[in-house]
Amino acid sequence: MKFLTALPLLATTAAAIDLHLEWAGGCSTSQGGFVCFNWNPNTCCSVNAGTLFGSGTFNAIPVQWNIQARGHAGPNCGSVRQQEDSRGRNFICLANGPFGGLGYGFNNRKKVRGATGEAEAEAEAECVQPDVMYLADGTQYNYTAILEQKLDTAELLEIAKAGASVADIPEAFETFKLAQ
Repeated sequence: MKFLTALPLLATTAAAIDLHLEWAGGCSTSQGGFVCFNWNPNTCCSVNAGTLFGSGTFNAIPVQWNIQARGHAGPNCGSVRQQEDSRGRNFICLANGPFGGLGYGFNNRKKVRGATGEAEAEAEAECVQPDVMYLADGTQYNYTAILEQKLDTAELLEIAKAGASVADIPEAFETFKLAQ
């Protein structure tokens, strides 16, 4: 019974990690990128447009957790290119991109004979879009709302990847700019 009462707490706290897909290498935010807020384990955050990122970071990891941070190769959420365990750290930088997406799972779970492993489970997991796009100058856009409006993001992604500032973004996206 104690296990069942602890389950909702784990589910609530398990969504605390923020993933950052960064255009620049070395886990630098200097060229902008995307943020996946409060990400759940065994899902993959990807722009799903064949877009590749130089690096990725995992932020706000509870220090009592030992997660396996994963950077996926290729567009979207392909095979794992780089992985690293948190081992009590609250931040992980994966700098061996390019990455098409990021995800994580928990380590130290008992293995059940014949069960699907964490990496295999994530490979089968849904590939989900980021919440926010941010530019080199720090300007943020509600990427979820842009997608919900079914706007063409190809030009937006090319401009953002080139290190754009807010002045470079097409006027159609102005309403999606977030207050800072």
